[in-house]
Amino acid sequence: MSPANVAHHIIRSSQLSREDNYEYWRTGIASLFDATPTDNDFDTFSADLATYNPGQFLIGKSSASPQQYHRSGALVSATAVDHLLVQLYVKGECAYNADGGYGKGVTGDIVCFDLSRPMQSYASNMDIISLVIPRQMMRLMPKVVDNLHGARVEGSSTLGVILSDYMLSIARRAPTLSQTEGQLLVESTSALLSSAFTGAVTTQFDTLTRVNLQTIQTFIERNLTNLSLSTDMIMYQFGLSRSALYRLFEPVGGIGEYIRERRLKLARLKLASVGSGRGAVAKLAYSCGFSNEDTFSRAFQQYFGIRPSEAIRDIGAAAQLKNMLAGDADNWMHNWLDKLQMRQ
Repeated sequence: MSPANVAHHIIRSSQLSREDNYEYWRTGIASLFDATPTDNDFDTFSADLATYNPGQFLIGKSSASPQQYHRSGALVSATAVDHLLVQLYVKGECAYNADGGYGKGVTGDIVCFDLSRPMQSYASNMDIISLVIPRQMMRLMPKVVDNLHGARVEGSSTLGVILSDYMLSIARRAPTLSQTEGQLLVESTSALLSSAFTGAVTTQFDTLTRVNLQTIQTFIERNLTNLSLSTDMIMYQFGLSRSALYRLFEPVGGIGEYIRERRLKLARLKLASVGSGRGAVAKLAYSCGFSNEDTFSRAFQQYFGIRPSEAIRDIGAAAQLKNMLAGDADNWMHNWLDKLQMRQ
């Protein structure tokens, strides 16, 4: 078979000592998780990883001995990525806490984790196929995508079987994918993941297929940092009356509240990027589309329960972690995630 046409990284336990195997594994996935062998059993540790980057999303195949995985709030802030991690459990199972939502994935299941939120899991001996995709790839309303953290597609369901077959197929083809073929896979991957996870999220969002709402929400996502973004701007852009626009967004809490919530979540992801000097709160507010620092501070504290100035101070440890991750030559994943973020 010809060498991989896309960027790739391979870890083979058979070619490494246990100590080196763990170090390469730990460092390779450090931007996703802190990984520790269950019961600190390093004597039997083993992990193999093959990861491919066709440009728009990442494909990974891994086999590993029992471990616990932790994505802390500090790691979320340090990596500052807005991607989803979709994992097919080809073998093994895991119990997880997805930011307060508890669940279990067994052989055949597909579980989705939101990398912009904390989580931890405990996994048995496992074989896993993983996809890392930008949030915008999902053909679902952003409000619905926000509820995918910990969502599970049962492997025995019809869409679960179809999605499993698809993930196994692209994992097999990953070593010989070209950049062009990787681009062509974006649409099919997006459509299938969106279809499969539609039934896995809460049924309160009965407007999943409202194309007009999805289109407007995509427009909002692309203009969150634009100070001119307003209901009038959206009405003009889409030719809608004020009452029609309000009715459209009523199921998701209203247009004004929706824009404010999306901007606040963007601010949380950008905490580490504004520094901690004088004017940091104002810089964060303006970079996320807020025209008034005081309004932003009140909204941030009301939503997250902490003042933005305090959140920025607390980000010091995360900033140090980000520098450490970026400076580690073995942490290729960090650069991949950053570049994937830029393509959104």
